Amino acid sequence: MKNLLKTLLVLTFSTPLHAEEVKIFVWEHFISDSIIDQFTKKTGHTVKQYFFDNEVERNSLLVNGQGARYDLVLVDNATTVTYGKEGVLASLSSLKIDNIENNSIQSIEACNQYGVPYSTGTMGIAHRSSISKEEINSWKQILTPSKEHIGTTMMLKDDVDTIAIALLSQGADPFSNNKSELVSAYSLLKNQSQYLLRYGYPLVYVDEYESASKLTLAVIYSGDIFNLKEATGQNDWEYVVPKEGSLLFVDCFTTPSGNVVKEATKAFLSFINEPNIAYANASEMWFSTTNEAAQLLADDDYKKDSEISPGVDILNRSYRYQPMSNENRVIRNRMVSILRVEE
Repeated sequence: MKNLLKTLLVLTFSTPLHAEEVKIFVWEHFISDSIIDQFTKKTGHTVKQYFFDNEVERNSLLVNGQGARYDLVLVDNATTVTYGKEGVLASLSSLKIDNIENNSIQSIEACNQYGVPYSTGTMGIAHRSSISKEEINSWKQILTPSKEHIGTTMMLKDDVDTIAIALLSQGADPFSNNKSELVSAYSLLKNQSQYLLRYGYPLVYVDEYESASKLTLAVIYSGDIFNLKEATGQNDWEYVVPKEGSLLFVDCFTTPSGNVVKEATKAFLSFINEPNIAYANASEMWFSTTNEAAQLLADDDYKKDSEISPGVDILNRSYRYQPMSNENRVIRNRMVSILRVEE
């Protein structure tokens, strides 16, 4: 009888009276299914992921008020701060969420009061080394691919990253609002379209085509190589941060303004910031976690991976995401929206 009562008490206090579903809008391959299963087993709450292919799509949804259908949206730190100040995203500062303090001070400051840090990393070039006939080390090689990569190259379609690549290739500040530099950047991107397989997030494409993928060159984020290899079965993929530099990002979990933050949402944010959970998630999905307590648990393979932990030389030639003026954002959005792959 005692054992039965103990079991009932454990079930009563470990399982919520009203289980809820947490809806998350996120990049594909960014939250481990096994971690979600553990969360559900522990709390009774469920998680449903919805995927976006590019940040223009995500940002448009948020600005148009459609983000309210999601409990959490993963957003880069610069956009988090901008949209937070504009009232698009809610302040989370009054919420009591356990384990948030495990994240680095820098990442907490980057997400500001409007987000909970999740990951950090760089943007770079992925290429198949068995196909590339020259060393890949410049953004110019994405904008004007060599013969072996023509028709098999993918480009992100994003009003920050896409424009930044063209600006970096010219030695300009990736967040420049200089109109002549932006015009020159657009000219490079317009010319690039004739060489592309398509625009978008490469992991979405390879998930669809798997071993039949035609992709040989692409813009990706650090950690994506693992998923490229797994989806295609091609082990010759390599990741390079170009000599002109990269963008350093912090991704933050945010809540659209006007949403009531569910107990399940707070429970999820607390759960994924438990050190062992944060490390298990990051090592399985292979990205750099902002959770310093999790990093203490990491093995040597994780610690020494150059994608996970970029060297000082890369950090010194790269730029952190920063908020831009509304005018600058509108111009960039218009530039990207009219880019099309030439048939």
